[in-house]
Amino acid sequence: MGPLYLSLNEAGLMVKGHTGLEEADFILLETYENGRTHSVDVKTFETLFGGAERNPTYESLSGTHTFKLGDTKYTMTADEMGYQKYFDQWKEQGLFKF
Repeated sequence: MGPLYLSLNEAGLMVKGHTGLEEADFILLETYENGRTHSVDVKTFETLFGGAERNPTYESLSGTHTFKLGDTKYTMTADEMGYQKYFDQWKEQGLFKF
């Protein structure tokens, strides 16, 4: 597990869950008042933010990312994908401490 995942795990933001086919690691993004949660599985996170394992800085995650889903290639910012607010929260919480 890389430094970002270790920081997230220490903060209680890494959880085990099921994708429907197998057990997987998930990053807990948000917990709502009704107790429901919003999360992303690590495999999907790494597809969207390929450099997260090699260069897991706030700046690298906040930038523009190119990824492929199926046969289609996309280029989007973290804000366009809806993840920037989580990266901002992680930065405020001091989770980019490596």
